[in-house]
Parts: sequence; structure tokens; C-alpha cells
Amino acid sequence: MDQASFLMPGIPVSDGTLPAIQLQLGDVNGTPALLTNLTNDECTYRVKFRLYTAVQTLENGFMPRVRFNMREVRWSEMTLVDGHMVLVGKEFADVMKGWALVRVIDDRCSPQTIVTRCTLYEQYTTDEALQTAAKSYGGLTETPFPSPR
Repeated sequence: MDQASFLMPGIPVSDGTLPAIQLQLGDVNGTPALLTNLTNDECTYRVKFRLYTAVQTLENGFMPRVRFNMREVRWSEMTLVDGHMVLVGKEFADVMKGWALVRVIDDRCSPQTIVTRCTLYEQYTTDEALQTAAKSYGGLTETPFPSPR
């Protein structure tokens, strides 16, 4: 499992000086969506958006891997809902995917992290998983704390 990678919320995809976009997964009229805090007023020709998509797979049925891709998003792809821009589509319901929408102006970008519905990583965070991993490395040893002087 030393080659494993997991999709989870909060994975950083960019670190920049522009204001972060607040992202969350939800729905618009029953259709899955990526909700943002962007307003229509922020639609200027200088602003570009990149949508990073992370896809969790299980190679050979057991080895978790995450693959990332990126595409440019046009303003025309976004929908104005309750004063905020959203991306709407069935893909945002996929529990094996995650997304980060990054704002780009010239050579600057916003700091963004992944939002996802994926919970696969949780099965590797249990006490049982810790014990199994520890056994594969020769077990856990008790290290006594030094006594106070």
C-alpha cells in the first residue's frame, strides 16, 4: 500500500494570493452541482477558471489511486442561482470524484482545496487498519516516556 493514494476533502490543488472561492457540493432543482460564492459581478474578461477533477480508482480491485485532470471553465458554463455562480451536472454526484475550482488572473491564482463526496479513505483510518499496517512493518512497540527530572 506504499503506492496508494486517497481522495479526501481538503487536498490542496493550488496556493495563491487571489481570494479563495468557497466551494461545496449540493444540488440545484434536484441536479447535482458545485456551488460557489462567486457573483455575476466577478465575471470579467481577465478572470479565468480552472476546474481540477480528482478521480479515485481501485487498480486491480484493491489499490487506491487518485488521478487529477484540469480543464478551463467558461463563464457560459456556469449558472446564476440565488446570486451565486454554480456548475451543474450529474458528474457532481459521483462519489469517486472530487473538484476544485481555481480562479486565475494573469500569473496569480486562488488557494483551493478539493471538495468531494468520497469516503473510501475512511476505511483506512480505523484502529483495525492501524493495527494491520503496523503488523506489516513489524508491529508497534511501546516507547516509554522519559521520566521528569
